[in-house]
Amino acid sequence: MSPLERLINESIPDGTYGDVDRSPWTPTEQLAHRLVLEEAIEGWSWKDDPRSHRRRDAA
Repeated sequence: MSPLERLINESIPDGTYGDVDRSPWTPTEQLAHRLVLEEAIEGWSWKDDPRSHRRRDAA
């Protein structure tokens, strides 16, 4: 088997290991996860974002 064939035959990593239920998330689980992520990033900013420096320099 060639490296390409081996790569094509690999399963896509899903971040789970072992005997885990790999069924797709329900819409309710997806929404709950999205809300947790949105709450975590609300108001977050990267103080060293190079794009913000460019805007300040251009003003």
